[in-house]
Amino acid sequence: MLFGKNRVEKDLEKIRRANLPSEYKNDEEQKYESAKLKLEKNDLLAMILAVFSLVLPYFIAFVAIMTAVVFLLGYLY
Repeated sequence: MLFGKNRVEKDLEKIRRANLPSEYKNDEEQKYESAKLKLEKNDLLAMILAVFSLVLPYFIAFVAIMTAVVFLLGYLY
């Protein structure tokens, strides 16, 4: 725990800076916060496809399980 105090102090300083209003922040921090995403032509489509590729298998599995449950309930009753 000898060297942990310095890290704690740095983390506390980051938290203090993050909670300051924008008028008290220095120019470098304001530039970093106000930097806009510079997307190219098909970047948005690529991001949408990436999200779908992550979500779609779970959605298909959910629909398959619900279909099986409904089918079994109809078959057994």
